[in-house]
Amino acid sequence: MKLGDSDTLYIRISDSEVIFARYDHLRRQTVNFVVYKVKPDISLNANIHEAVARVALTRGDFNYVRVLMEGPATLVPLSEFEEDLTEDLYFFNFSGNRRRLRVFYDTLPHLNAVLLFAADKDVCHTLEETFPNILFQSAETPQLLHFASCSRTAVSCGRFFVSLSQRRMSFSAFRNGKIELYNSYVLHHLRDAAYYILQAMQLWHFRQETDELYLGGDRDMAEQLRPEFQPYVHHLSLLKAEEEFNSNVAALQKDLPYDLVTLLLRAY
Repeated sequence: MKLGDSDTLYIRISDSEVIFARYDHLRRQTVNFVVYKVKPDISLNANIHEAVARVALTRGDFNYVRVLMEGPATLVPLSEFEEDLTEDLYFFNFSGNRRRLRVFYDTLPHLNAVLLFAADKDVCHTLEETFPNILFQSAETPQLLHFASCSRTAVSCGRFFVSLSQRRMSFSAFRNGKIELYNSYVLHHLRDAAYYILQAMQLWHFRQETDELYLGGDRDMAEQLRPEFQPYVHHLSLLKAEEEFNSNVAALQKDLPYDLVTLLLRAY
C-alpha cells in the first residue's frame, strides 16, 4: 500500500463516531471529511454498514483505505515480541472476548517496539468486504511516531505527552529520543486522568525543572486539566495541531482528532 497517497480513504473508528476523510497530499490545500455519530442502540458493525451506505466519500475515486482504530493498545519491545503470541500478549493486558476481537500489531522500528491493538471482528469483515487494499492501524501509532520525531531534538530534557479523549487516555514519555514509558487507560472521569498522569510522572522520575509536559487530544479536556499540573511543572504546553503544522487546512479542522491530523500530514 502506498501510504499517504492522495487516492487513499481514511476511516477513523471510535465508540462514539466514525470519521471518513480524504486529503490532497499533492497540493496540501484540500481536506474533505464527514463525521458520522455512532448510534448507541445498534451495534458498531451496524453503524459501519449504515455509515458506508450514507457517506458519499466512501464511493469516491480511491485505491487504498487506511482504518484507524481508537481503543486500548499496549507497547511491546521489538526484541521480546513473538508474532505467535500476539493474542496472548494483548489479552494479558486487556480484558475482552477473544471470539469477537481480532488482534493486530503495528511495527514501530524507530521506537524498537510493536504496538498491539484490537478491533471487532465483524467490523473488520464488513470493511474488508467493502473496500480493497485495506490497512488497519491503531490511532495511537501516528501520534506516537510524531511524538518520537519531536523528541529527537530534545537532548537536554525529557518530554511527556498525554492524549485525551472522552472515554480513553494515553501517555508516552521520551528521553534522548527514546521512548521510556507508554500506557493507555479507559477514562471514566477527568479527575482520573490527573491521577494517572501524576502517578506515571512520578514513576518516570519527571524532572520538574527541565522536563516538558504536553497535553493533547480533546482540547477542552486538556484546558480543564492544565491547572492540575501548573504547581508541579515548569514547562507545560497544550498540543495545538494548527500551530504545529503551520495552519494547514487539515490542522485547522476542529472535528478532526489530533491522531488523524498527524497521519494525514506526516503520512506515518
